[in-house]
Amino acid sequence: MQGSGEGRFRKGRDMNSQSFRILVVEDDEEINELECDLLRAHGMEAVPALSGAEALETCGELDFDAIMLDIMLPRRDGFDTCKELRRKWGDKLSIVMITALDGDDCRRRGFEAGADAYFTKPFDPDEVVETLRGLLVRSSGGNGVSSEVSERVLPGDEQEEPSE
Repeated sequence: MQGSGEGRFRKGRDMNSQSFRILVVEDDEEINELECDLLRAHGMEAVPALSGAEALETCGELDFDAIMLDIMLPRRDGFDTCKELRRKWGDKLSIVMITALDGDDCRRRGFEAGADAYFTKPFDPDEVVETLRGLLVRSSGGNGVSSEVSERVLPGDEQEEPSE
């Protein structure tokens, strides 16, 4: 089953009745713990990973709804990890990159690798949680969530007005 992508991610649940499981991939243990604590404070289950390789291994063993992913990681950077996650599991999970790299080129590379959202450190915790919830709601079909949250426009979702 590992790597097949079938049934590996927990989707289609009522957001008010179950906790979402998020993999937090950050090599700085203190920051990893803070990010996990942030998610837990908002009712989500957080699982830490300290490298891209550990993230890929953990995704093969447990089911996740989303991944918070740093870019500057040992052995396998976040861009490569993101590409591999998308190759193995497609769009079955949401990927939010959180990194110190704030240049336009890095942001572009993040989205090209498959990230759904991109934040630079230091980040606004409320904005990250709101974006993550929006991604989770969208991927779960919006069950049990207010339209205000489910209609939030996320990076890359902007649509141009049709020209007449």
